[in-house]
Amino acid sequence: MSPDDAERLNVLLLQIQAKLGQSAAFIRDLDSTKSSESYQRVVAEIMATIQLDIQERLWRDYPQLRPEFLNGPYKINPQIHEPPFYEPSDAKEA
Repeated sequence: MSPDDAERLNVLLLQIQAKLGQSAAFIRDLDSTKSSESYQRVVAEIMATIQLDIQERLWRDYPQLRPEFLNGPYKINPQIHEPPFYEPSDAKEA
């Protein structure tokens, strides 16, 4: 894999993680039942798998792609997350 391809994959995985986090916030804010806890647990497991089994391997091979929020040098362009699926402020507007 070329460094450019690795960066493209890195951005995709960061986008997936962000969308999963947004979906968990959406369910948490709009569904107060036990299914909300179950959903959040499953999302957390998926996110952990993505990070530990995919991203960590990618970052081992391309350490320059580890994001700053994980003590790496990679600066994430916030526009990769636009438009967001859900932001907690959305619940107040509904």
